[in-house]
Amino acid sequence: MSDVQINSGSEIKSTRRAVTRKPVRTAKTSEITLSVLDETAHEEAFDALSPAEKNAVFRDVGEELARTLGAQVIARMLNDTALSGREIGAKFGFDHSALSRIARGESKTGPTLWKVFALAEALGYRIELNAVKK
Repeated sequence: MSDVQINSGSEIKSTRRAVTRKPVRTAKTSEITLSVLDETAHEEAFDALSPAEKNAVFRDVGEELARTLGAQVIARMLNDTALSGREIGAKFGFDHSALSRIARGESKTGPTLWKVFALAEALGYRIELNAVKK
């Protein structure tokens, strides 16, 4: 499992903008009840998959993580900045409507990693990714 942390850099905010700006809407999550497999049953089920099926599982999980974590990270950066989406687009060359869709969780694949890092750099954030040994 990996930890993702966002550390804000030094930034100057307009108090007038921060007060009047609405936060970006984020994806609504609904709770889905899943039947829980015990660890042994889970391992047996995974081991029974073909290599192509295992690859598909990892790809799908990776895309879902990118979409959901990307949405959270982008939404947080957009909400914490004094700039509007249109101002970010004009100043840094990002598609403001795409950023908004990503932040709301409406993007099918989420942001690319370079887009997260580029936006973080533009808005004065540092992205830290950590891999933690099990």
